[in-house]
Amino acid sequence: MRILVTGGLGVNGCWVVRELIEKGHTPVIYDNRSDFSLLPDLSGELNLVVGDVLDFANVIRAVKENNIDCICHLAAVYPDAADANPLQGFQINAMSTVYMLEAARIMDCDRVVFTSSVGALGPLTDEYLYPTLKPVGEDVPAYPMKAVYSASKVASELMGLNYKNLYGIGFVALRYAAIFGMGKKDPRHGLHNILWIQMVENALLGIPTVLEHGGDEIMDMTYARDVAHSVVCGVLAEPTPEHHVFHIGSGRRYTVKQFADAVRAAIPGAQIEIGDGRDPRNMGPRAYYVMDISRATKELGYEPQFTLEEAIKDWVMWMDRLGIQPTAIPSAGGQGGSFSR
Repeated sequence: MRILVTGGLGVNGCWVVRELIEKGHTPVIYDNRSDFSLLPDLSGELNLVVGDVLDFANVIRAVKENNIDCICHLAAVYPDAADANPLQGFQINAMSTVYMLEAARIMDCDRVVFTSSVGALGPLTDEYLYPTLKPVGEDVPAYPMKAVYSASKVASELMGLNYKNLYGIGFVALRYAAIFGMGKKDPRHGLHNILWIQMVENALLGIPTVLEHGGDEIMDMTYARDVAHSVVCGVLAEPTPEHHVFHIGSGRRYTVKQFADAVRAAIPGAQIEIGDGRDPRNMGPRAYYVMDISRATKELGYEPQFTLEEAIKDWVMWMDRLGIQPTAIPSAGGQGGSFSR
């Protein structure tokens, strides 16, 4: 199968590309830059189309010239950037999805797999929050009260459903919560990702990390390679899934202290101190929940491939293999320090 992967050079897309190749498929990357820093070992083998996701003519040309069977649409701008320029943010995140759907219709592609977000949901009620932590299912209303990013994800999901109903195009939307892994330290990925990067990369550099509070917080932490695996499951699922929206997570509940323990197991000598209590990211209690992945397991065949400890060991191994240098993330007070949003 030949699969167009928008954002295929990014922190999640790179793993989609790797897994598709491992499974014998041919990914064609569509990205707005030719930065192979996360795929340096494959740079000479990959088919890259450099282009803007809002350039519909170029999208059509890429699909036609590469005989694409399926489109994986990962390219997006993150919440802060979308809020800073709402028109551009909505165009990139929502109109580009319509362009992918229309390209699939015109060129008779079988399916579009879209990476959505838990941000598409409305405010979670208390049953989904600590201490109950009922797993968040797809029946929770998708009606976000703020953020252009969230609105664009809902719009994309609804347009995908309409193309599915009107034209019979397979459409799979995957909603994710907190994602951790290699490369997620660029400010455009959001400050909430810095917590995980801080612990892992400081440890690799021998720099202490001190978190003043939050060690007891429970959340769903999903490794980037499991995110990619869910996308590939969305591509390959047979028969065509009954539903169009699926929640993706680790299938487990972890505390921040358990994450630190996993870092210590993967990186001997890691110096991490974490205070008790909740909310390590200073984002409020509604930022922590766990995902119900039962629908994705049943219809897509999705099962997380990594435990927390396995994921961090894999993360460290790939950084070494690809020659990616860790970056120190100290607090304003010097080495280590508490994370603040």
